[in-house]
Amino acid sequence: MTRTFNVLTWLAILPLAVFAAGALCFAAGPGALRQAGAEGLVLAQAGDDADDGPGSVSGPQYTEIEFTSLGGEIYVNPLYTGKITSVRTINESGLLGQKVDIEVRAMTGGWRKFSLPAAASGSYGVIVSGANGILKISRPGAPPPASSGELGTIKKVLIEFGYLNTTLTFPSQNVLEPDKYEIGILNTTDNGFINGNIIAMKSDQAAVEFIDLPGSVVDSSGNMRASLKKPGGTFFNSDIPAWGYNIIVPETDIGSPAPITAEVFGLPDDAEIRFDFSSLSGQVIDPSTKILTVGEINKGATVSTITTKIGGAQPLTVTVRRVK
Repeated sequence: MTRTFNVLTWLAILPLAVFAAGALCFAAGPGALRQAGAEGLVLAQAGDDADDGPGSVSGPQYTEIEFTSLGGEIYVNPLYTGKITSVRTINESGLLGQKVDIEVRAMTGGWRKFSLPAAASGSYGVIVSGANGILKISRPGAPPPASSGELGTIKKVLIEFGYLNTTLTFPSQNVLEPDKYEIGILNTTDNGFINGNIIAMKSDQAAVEFIDLPGSVVDSSGNMRASLKKPGGTFFNSDIPAWGYNIIVPETDIGSPAPITAEVFGLPDDAEIRFDFSSLSGQVIDPSTKILTVGEINKGATVSTITTKIGGAQPLTVTVRRVK
């Protein structure tokens, strides 16, 4: 999977593509980006293509989402699969199981609706394949945190390089027009909402994604204001704990060490962040592991240095975790 991000450098803004480490890489189509897992991120320089535009590639997009349950009706946004052609179960190792026989119904706006049979709804997850993309739906490994508002999440919210993929929970609805639901996050800089996409829905959950979110969507208390607009114009609103980071990778000269820095938002200055780097072919990243406080990071402390045999923008493999 790929998606171009704008990541700050010393002299220019470099287009970077983000991949889920350790997973199969599928080409991304419009609006496609999927969840980056706990195994970290791979940042790779995007190339230019005269036909498709900067950093673009062709092929089916691949998206990962989570629902707390696979039972009941599932509504899928056509932007992510197109016409659904097959559904197959998967186990926790990601191995494909049997094809699931389901009835897929078309809804307004091209959305699709289906229900899994009891045997499939008890599985770890399913792969929904369509004419334009592949959607992986799985269940979270841990129970969702308690929500103090109308909207909650099934896992802690982390914004990575401006990208957010999460699942929101809300009071159960009779979903008749899924295409009429809208999702937004408040930008505290101008008090305007930034719109995202709803990937898929259930009666009480919506898997959503945003790209290019600024750090200002998280306020000084470490909360993100999310708003789900329902058909008819009413809203669910909540302040949800969130944090995020960006990593700043400079262009490098061959054989010359260059500093890697970062920025973190939504966490207190004394929170500790661990960075684990894996050097790719032709690179030396030293140290490979570094723990810094948020205060040190945001004051410009060097996280690591990179020395390369290949000049220009550098692919980077890194895992970022909060450890305290």
